[in-house]
Amino acid sequence: MNGKAIGLALILMLGLLAPAMAKENPLVFKGVVGEDIPYQKSIEAVAISNGTIYAACDYRMTAGKELIGVYYLGLMAAYSTNGSRLWVNSSGYVVKIQPLDRGVLAGGLGGFVFLDGEGHIKANFPTPNKLYDFVMENGYVYGVDGDIWHTNGTFSSSGEVFRAKLLDNGSLSLEDGWRVRLPSMPGRVRLGDVVYVGSGLPSGYSAHYHFGALYGVSYDGKLLWNISTGWWVRDLEVWGGKAIAGTGFNNTKGYILMVDGNGHVMWNESTFFVEDLLVVGDTLYASGFDGRNGKVTAYDLNERKLLWSEDFPYRVKTLAYGDGKLIVGIGKFESRREGNVTKVYSEGGLYVLNPENGKVLWKDLNVGYVRSTAVQGNLVVAGTGSSYFYVLDLSKIRGSKGICGPAFMIFLSVLAGFAVRGGSHGGRAGR
Repeated sequence: MNGKAIGLALILMLGLLAPAMAKENPLVFKGVVGEDIPYQKSIEAVAISNGTIYAACDYRMTAGKELIGVYYLGLMAAYSTNGSRLWVNSSGYVVKIQPLDRGVLAGGLGGFVFLDGEGHIKANFPTPNKLYDFVMENGYVYGVDGDIWHTNGTFSSSGEVFRAKLLDNGSLSLEDGWRVRLPSMPGRVRLGDVVYVGSGLPSGYSAHYHFGALYGVSYDGKLLWNISTGWWVRDLEVWGGKAIAGTGFNNTKGYILMVDGNGHVMWNESTFFVEDLLVVGDTLYASGFDGRNGKVTAYDLNERKLLWSEDFPYRVKTLAYGDGKLIVGIGKFESRREGNVTKVYSEGGLYVLNPENGKVLWKDLNVGYVRSTAVQGNLVVAGTGSSYFYVLDLSKIRGSKGICGPAFMIFLSVLAGFAVRGGSHGGRAGR
């Protein structure tokens, strides 16, 4: 085969490969929870573990005329990774899901509910106030609950951080635990050199009353120190035993703080209104909204310097990492008056980025407002501001370093060009 023929063959191969790769769809399946609920609803919590996917559909129901009562309700469903529904049950308004070997622990605004492998409720543990967050370590649950009060025209807030033992039957016990009262409502808790607690309305919530603090609590339940942030602590993570806190104010601006176990502020970075933080190795990813655009930034935590920053068309609500890729969930709720009814629509989508430079590897802007994400292995679950969640296979999204990536395609194009030129030169020399 002469050079021209080889070149034509390579060009043909390019033409066949490119459409095939472009059409590869990472969607495994689209699931649904609470499809018959007539109220505005949202998949606010998802999880994946050992071949089972959990998704919680939350909604608020109001009742009464003169005295309006608000009920925080929800359903949780379990699916297999092949898309078949395993069970669904009432769960209350769930904010976080923790899969366990013998079932699943759901933390919601009313407290904890434990469901077994078949979805039956086996235990519950109510909290004095709204539960906003919890983490687990060595068989103990560390949680925060609190509330905002409006009395005589003024706002105030309070709450607590607690440690409880998770029993074999799925219930919680404070016999070997503790409670610590806090002067402002906590929304986030993480474990590092101490128990770190962030106060303020966490990501996903909003109000007109602004407050914020970061607390350090010992593992035996003593309040060690507190730092006023002034603005809500929207999210909280840990790096090297230190707290990384992201704050937000006025839906436009915020700060990123690094605080050690003694309460010393080691870094204070002005940024946008933070929604989510994610630490991968020595890199911090932060997401949120600057008043005009959604934002994602990456920082080197050792050097405390910005690595890259990217804008998005909507608020960036969630971040996750898996299969060497950064998963970004964006969106907004859009209210529209249709006749005598105001309907709320979920708008937004999902991006997959190269975590080294923020470049987009894949996106879908038709899934709606992504409110929650979870990753295990190469599978990512994305819950939206509706009844739907999506499961994607990240391995089907090609990174820029892969053999079938853009660099390889350029290489084939150049090689084809050389082959064509080489073949035509050879033909002229032979005449």
